[in-house]
Amino acid sequence: MTQWTRYTWNKLSSEQRLQWLQELVTRLPEGFTLKNMQSFNRYGQQIETGIFSYQQSEFVFVPGDEVTLGWNDPHVSWDPSTLEDLESGLEEIELTIDEAIPMIAKQMSPVRTVHIPSLLVERRTHSVGWQEYTLEELDPIENKEIIDALATFSLSNYSSHEIYQDYRFVRDGQQIRIYLFEETEDVHEWQKLSLEHPFTIFTEDEWEYVYGGGARTLFPWGDSFDYTMNVRHYGNLNQAEDEPSDTDSALPYDLEQPNGFGIYFLGDPYEAELTITSDGQVIDKGSDGGSGICGGVGILLGYLPVATYYRNPYQDQLEWNERISSMHYRRIIRL
Repeated sequence: MTQWTRYTWNKLSSEQRLQWLQELVTRLPEGFTLKNMQSFNRYGQQIETGIFSYQQSEFVFVPGDEVTLGWNDPHVSWDPSTLEDLESGLEEIELTIDEAIPMIAKQMSPVRTVHIPSLLVERRTHSVGWQEYTLEELDPIENKEIIDALATFSLSNYSSHEIYQDYRFVRDGQQIRIYLFEETEDVHEWQKLSLEHPFTIFTEDEWEYVYGGGARTLFPWGDSFDYTMNVRHYGNLNQAEDEPSDTDSALPYDLEQPNGFGIYFLGDPYEAELTITSDGQVIDKGSDGGSGICGGVGILLGYLPVATYYRNPYQDQLEWNERISSMHYRRIIRL
């Protein structure tokens, strides 16, 4: 199968891309269909590519590349707003700027050059620990407590309700979504239950490439934070201080919109995406469990986990089943 790089893929005409994508369908598992072609452009990354449908999910074709990943910039330059935010946050943890830069660098993956193959990538993630059920799928006897709780919840004004690692209700318009927590022994057992050949999940290298496109900055958009964004847990960062705060804004959260490859990421430091090394080591990406936000260290440090190359230094302090309630995954196929 042809291994496209971004450079060679972008040199093709739209007609040539469409012809190759149509041929690709014949090599994919039964049930895949080519939905359409779309163009995406964000943070300087742009592409015209194919969107595929498979069992109520969308997948996107991502050409590979040889890229440099990782971050360790002792001469990083932040804009005034970012620097002010950082200095304020550092006061809370009694560090100076000179001490903070190596501390931040240690929380990033090492700088290295890697080859990324062409990929078919699921556009949205799924929860590792929480599985969605309909009311009809619940057993009237075994799940009686959950069914009774659902009836009570339906009469309330709450938007959600959760019993830790048991069940969760989420109001979605006029519908109530039901989730049950399903334990697994470890990542290997979970993979056997959740992934069918030829599906797999990202390696850390693949995640960083698809998330940041190989950008050499701290975040996909640059080293400084973008204070014009609307982000989860903070709301509209550009809102005047004397305006009413609305962290549940109806506006879309910027970090949860499709990136330059057309893929949706979580954009929430409380929620991690699962990646795995060749020897089975689990690496959480995009999250520190929300500890930075809870610590009141400012937006830059609170949202540092959404930096492209961030690694949570404390992820191994929790057991597998303690991590999977806020862990997500997406299926990929290496082409």
